[in-house]
Amino acid sequence: MYLVKEGDQSEAICRHCKTLVTTHFKVRTYRLVDREIDIPGMLVGVCDECDGTVMLPAQSSPRIGEALQQRKEETLEARIPTHLEDVIHLMARTFEAPIQTFRPSVLRFYLRELAGDAEFAERVHTLARSDLARAPGRARISLRVPEPLLAEARERARRMGIETDAQMLRGILLAAKEDVLDGGNPERILRLGGAAQAEGAARPRPPRATAARARASRPRR
Repeated sequence: MYLVKEGDQSEAICRHCKTLVTTHFKVRTYRLVDREIDIPGMLVGVCDECDGTVMLPAQSSPRIGEALQQRKEETLEARIPTHLEDVIHLMARTFEAPIQTFRPSVLRFYLRELAGDAEFAERVHTLARSDLARAPGRARISLRVPEPLLAEARERARRMGIETDAQMLRGILLAAKEDVLDGGNPERILRLGGAAQAEGAARPRPPRATAARARASRPRR
C-alpha cells in the first residue's frame, strides 16, 4: 500500500473553490460534521487556495472507524472489595505488565469469556456468591467496553442469576484468581500472556504454581 506523508503534494476538486486545485497533505483535527466527532492528528489533503480540507488519503480512513467505535463504547462502573482489586495488581505483576494498560485488557478479556462460555458463566455465578466475594465494595472499577460485548456479558450474567454488574465483576475476578494466580487454567494463562505482551510486558510469565506443577510432572531419569 502506498503511503503519503506530511508535505506530499497532490490534486483534488475543492468544493469551496469549485475547481481542480493543488493540495498538500497536513496533519489536522478532522471533524465528522454529521456525528459531531473531532479526530485529532489526521493526515488530510488541504487546498492550497482556501486552506480547507478537501480529501482523505486511504491510510487515514481506519481512524474514522476507530472514532465511531469509541463513540459506541459504554462505561462499566462498579464497587468491588479491595482484595479483589489486589487480584488485578497481582496478575499484572505476574505477567510483568503495566497495571494501567493491563487492567482494562484483562477485564475485557474475562467479559468476553463470560459472554461466550456458558460453563464459565456458571462458574462466575458460583464464585460471585462465595465468601471471598462478600466484603464491602471500597474499590471502584471504571471501564470502557464496546456496547455489544457489555450487552452480551450482562445478558449471560442475568440468565445465570447474577443480578448486578458488581456481582459480575466480583465473580470474574475470583475466576481470574483461580485461572492465573492459582495456576488453574494454563490455556487462559497463555492467552493472557500474549495480551500482556501487547500491553508492554517483557514476556509472558506463568505463575509459580503452574511452573511448579510442570516441573513435578516431568519424568525422573
